[in-house]
Amino acid sequence: MELTLDQILQKAIEAHKASRLQEADRYYNKILKVNSKHPHANHNMGVLVVSTGRVQDALPFFQTALEAEPTIAQYWLTYIDALV
Repeated sequence: MELTLDQILQKAIEAHKASRLQEADRYYNKILKVNSKHPHANHNMGVLVVSTGRVQDALPFFQTALEAEPTIAQYWLTYIDALV
């Protein structure tokens, strides 16, 4: 049975919360291959990348999330925090 993007996102979030970062990375990338502008997947991928110490690499993910959903305050806060 094929999972929807929302189901894949839920699995990614669960893996991320459980610190199974490689698994979360695979799920987020699966979503981004289908929809490269997916705001939640981009934001969460940025958060994951920051957690591995690669802040500069996370910025494009945050920027894409903000371009897709500029009204979500959390996206702005995370992006600003990464810039600082």
